[in-house]
Amino acid sequence: QLPITSILLPADHQPSSTMASTATALRYVPQGPVSLSTDAPGWSVNVKNNNEQKGPTCWKCKGLGFLPPLARQKRQKGRKKDSTADAAPSHADADTQQNRSRTCPVCNGKGHLPIRSKYLQSKNDPGAITSRRCRPRGWKEFGHIPPAVQATLASSEDSACGENHSSESENDDTKDKMIDRAVSLLFQANGRDGDYETKRKDVPVRIHCQNVPQWLPSNPGEQLCNLVGRWRILQRVASHRWTTDDLVTAFVAASTFVSSQRSNSTNITENRGERTTIRYLDLGTGNASVLQMATWYLLSSLQGERYKLEAVGVEARSEAAGLARRSLSFNLGAVRHKQNLYTGSLDTAGTASMEHDVHIVQGDFRDLVSLSSDTREKTPSVLFEEGSDEAWSMENVATRRYDLITGTPPYFRVGFTSSKNGIESKNSIIDNNGNDEVITSAVIQQGGMPTSMQSAPARCEFRGGIEAYCLAAAAMLSQPHGRFFVCENWLNNDRVWKGAKEAGLAVENVWPVMGGAKKESNLFAVYVMKINESQTGEHPVEPDQGCIRPSLIVRDEKGKWTQEYSKVMEAMSIPVI
Repeated sequence: QLPITSILLPADHQPSSTMASTATALRYVPQGPVSLSTDAPGWSVNVKNNNEQKGPTCWKCKGLGFLPPLARQKRQKGRKKDSTADAAPSHADADTQQNRSRTCPVCNGKGHLPIRSKYLQSKNDPGAITSRRCRPRGWKEFGHIPPAVQATLASSEDSACGENHSSESENDDTKDKMIDRAVSLLFQANGRDGDYETKRKDVPVRIHCQNVPQWLPSNPGEQLCNLVGRWRILQRVASHRWTTDDLVTAFVAASTFVSSQRSNSTNITENRGERTTIRYLDLGTGNASVLQMATWYLLSSLQGERYKLEAVGVEARSEAAGLARRSLSFNLGAVRHKQNLYTGSLDTAGTASMEHDVHIVQGDFRDLVSLSSDTREKTPSVLFEEGSDEAWSMENVATRRYDLITGTPPYFRVGFTSSKNGIESKNSIIDNNGNDEVITSAVIQQGGMPTSMQSAPARCEFRGGIEAYCLAAAAMLSQPHGRFFVCENWLNNDRVWKGAKEAGLAVENVWPVMGGAKKESNLFAVYVMKINESQTGEHPVEPDQGCIRPSLIVRDEKGKWTQEYSKVMEAMSIPVI
């Protein structure tokens, strides 16, 4: 933390004059109440005398609205950043520069960027179920089938799955009728399994009542999108959405775990009762894309064995946690339709999957480190009853040790400023000592800050980077066979090795990924880690070339999926076109 005398912001969004005379520069959003005060603390600029929410602080001018003269800027280029680089310049410095500076071309002198226009427009558009993926003739998704999809398959020839509803049906908002309508809309988006020719369109959802299924995208801008196999995920238009790094992380984690489990099951999990229980934790789960992809793979691959899956995702952002819970209700939640109860299956014949219990907990995953120490001497049975709503609170998540942990940390550095005592802000938080604390700004230090609030913490280091993920994983891994699979930007490779060593982890394998055959360097990598059991406590900080696999290239010279990446897609039941 670096004390600074004042924080300079453009005149139209200066904080209240009641702000304390000192502020603090921070590397991350602090743990505690302020971390959960909003989904992206400091991201939004609140303009004085205007209730309209603005976008993030401009990455180019750092919120000043102007840039230094070109001659001076060229002299500064190439200089090494000093330790106060994350802090905004002072008023005194700015006053001497402003007369001979130029207006920032990125924000046009406003000091902040507009919220993404596509996101704002989506608030006026109905939610939608996206159309089923195009498939090669004869290709069929495999793996676990969600209950709602089971209902569409069972009713595919029924008139209830047609494209039209009577006005009487449209006005009936009973729970059963809402499920009927939801299943009908899903059928319109999916079509029949044997239909490979019809070009399907996204199906708008214009249903607004209390009895709609949780998974239905009934809110403006929401989409129920394809994920893996027949599973889907709720996402917002122009907001945080799943990407290639999520898919590769889930595939590497789940496939490696399953291979190890099959080769020697006693090496991975304990036999906790009649069934072998697999415990899986996803740190900073976001919309739960990795959690759900990996869960789908585990359910689809271990169906023949006597397993039980306990999985939990921890996420600080309230919107993301809410979407994740609703997605799980689609993929794993039971559906009663036309007097039949559907609970999900591995095939159309109704083969049951292994027993599973998957949850989302809203909280800052960094808190697991201290909570794991506080609860280490307690047993889970003392803290909660199995199956209760309280069973997956942060404290109780920390009582377990996990065989499989995944994480996809954000990649880019952010500088934060925080003030305590006397700041007038609706976002201020009273901490345990009775102090007001608020994050007054979040200024990106690498690249540009996303102009969607939900995308910002997913891509930028608001609540910790790779180091925090390593510390949390080290605290929660089962020993000696638990494994941590974490994705990180290749530019941060050195940080990964250093963070692993400081957390007491050893890097076992590295899966580099290159975006295209024409690229000169890797884009990101998935690192496989375990608890370092070396008696000397030594482990190399420098990469061990022997554990680095050949790069997985996503696209070839013509922009097509490569054979290697196509295998990943096929293993996750995604058609390769």
